[in-house]
Amino acid sequence: MEFLRYKTAQDRYRLGVRTPEGLYDLAGCYSRFREQGERAIPGIAMAFAQASLRMLLARPRVNAFLEAVRLSDAHCRPAVLSEDSVALGAPLHDPGRFIGVGLNYRSHAREMGQAIPSEPPLFAKWANAITGPRNDVILPTNSQAVDYEGELGVVMGCRASRISVNDALDYVFGYTVINDVSARDLQFRTSQWLAGKVADGFAPMGPGVVERDDIGPSQGLTLETWVNGELRQHGHTSDMIYDVPALVSYLSHLFTLEPGDVIATGTPAGVGMSRKPPRYLKPGDVVRVRIAGVGTIENRFRAPG
Repeated sequence: MEFLRYKTAQDRYRLGVRTPEGLYDLAGCYSRFREQGERAIPGIAMAFAQASLRMLLARPRVNAFLEAVRLSDAHCRPAVLSEDSVALGAPLHDPGRFIGVGLNYRSHAREMGQAIPSEPPLFAKWANAITGPRNDVILPTNSQAVDYEGELGVVMGCRASRISVNDALDYVFGYTVINDVSARDLQFRTSQWLAGKVADGFAPMGPGVVERDDIGPSQGLTLETWVNGELRQHGHTSDMIYDVPALVSYLSHLFTLEPGDVIATGTPAGVGMSRKPPRYLKPGDVVRVRIAGVGTIENRFRAPG
């Protein structure tokens, strides 16, 4: 299943789920679930009110409800929604943590002239950077070197502390597509990368979060990025230096991961900074990132004002 945030023209954002049968409102699915005599899930009403996948995943006993939806029981379904009538937001807009991983593809390390890191280089992005899979991104006035980075995003499904590599995927809920937009001139002013990563809108995400079991091995995915129709990145997650289980385990030994935490797992070769001369984004550019089996996001970059 794929979990989405959506709204109609007159509506606030709501949580939805896409199954082989179509797109459904998740709160409606829960109402049918309760009509079948199932126990109430504490706190789930607030998760629906805030359209928060993070809050939903943190609810006790939520797995029983999600399993009922997975079974495609017609008694648990409301009417299907028309996808043409809804706008998608970022599927997870309020993570407790948004962790980025740098130089995590061998091809990207080579193009940047960097050695293979002995441990994953980490940085933070914040929730203000998250924007929807089709939203415009405003280029900041204080940067002339805004770059694209197509990435696989990992969404945690449950609390994880000091877990092994072998067990790590059991704690992962699903995957999404992220463009880790980066202002290179701000990023490298100091030894810390934060300034180049956290501008408003610098993390387009979506279109949804696809459950882990629907994807198959996370190391078997093709990632592509186009700018104005020109293919700039064509990579494969098998090129990761630290794969998803290794990253989740590593992070869980630094701090406790929580449901809804997001990990941006790094980008393959082909970023604008590596071109000779560099090819940074300008107003009007359209960046499209696709990960096979996970989805496609497409965002136009525009000048402020």
